[in-house]
Amino acid sequence: MSDLKDKVVIITGSSSGIGEAAAILFAQKGSKVTLCGRDQARLQAAFDKCVQAGGGNKDSFQTVQGDVCDPEVRKQIIQQTIDKFGRLDVLVANAGIILEDGTLSNATEAAFDTTMDVNVKSVFFLILEAIPHLEKTQGCIVNVSSTGSVLAFPDEIIYSMSKAAVDHMTRTMAVGLGPKGIRVNAVNPTLVSTNIYRHYGVNATEANTTFLDKYARLHPLHGRASTPEEQAEVIVFLSSKAANFVSGQCILVDGAITLQGAGTN
Repeated sequence: MSDLKDKVVIITGSSSGIGEAAAILFAQKGSKVTLCGRDQARLQAAFDKCVQAGGGNKDSFQTVQGDVCDPEVRKQIIQQTIDKFGRLDVLVANAGIILEDGTLSNATEAAFDTTMDVNVKSVFFLILEAIPHLEKTQGCIVNVSSTGSVLAFPDEIIYSMSKAAVDHMTRTMAVGLGPKGIRVNAVNPTLVSTNIYRHYGVNATEANTTFLDKYARLHPLHGRASTPEEQAEVIVFLSSKAANFVSGQCILVDGAITLQGAGTN
């Protein structure tokens, strides 16, 4: 039996991609999950998949719709989880964004503010809301970062800066929350075909599609991009007893591509 059975998990950005895959995998492990996202239709679809994966018990899952940049939404995510399930064991901070006007050549202050609000500020303050409850359960936090935090991508400079902040937030919180019995780690995915790229516009042109295909083939392991399910497996591992003495780690789930650098030649 999984040690994650009946554990209570919050996953932001769980209406698609890595977040949805993680929610489904936690459901398969017998966990109770609060799914969070902005799009109600996609959120409901993810909820239905979790119910199916969890054996049909709808009472093990709930959704909270809203923008994690809104302080009231962050409070609702935590409070509704406690109200329904009575505890919190795992917080997966997965919600993130990439914007087209976040490159070195065309960066705007609006893009900077939005990216930092979603990728850094909302994560920081959601964690602060969760700490009292995680302390009671000796729970854990898994932040979803990016290989962009360690590679130099001028076309994603603001996004990369935000994820570098998430990495150091992870390390610093691991030290600060360790005495409370709370573990804090991060996964740093490589290229994953998820809905986040719709915000970046990478599918808008043939050149962008060609770039992504080329970059995917550069991965030494398997010669392809990762899947959401492969990222979810590491998130679930970091949430389990198997990782009981792992904290402050930013784990590159990248098929070894970062060892080659960011170039595509």
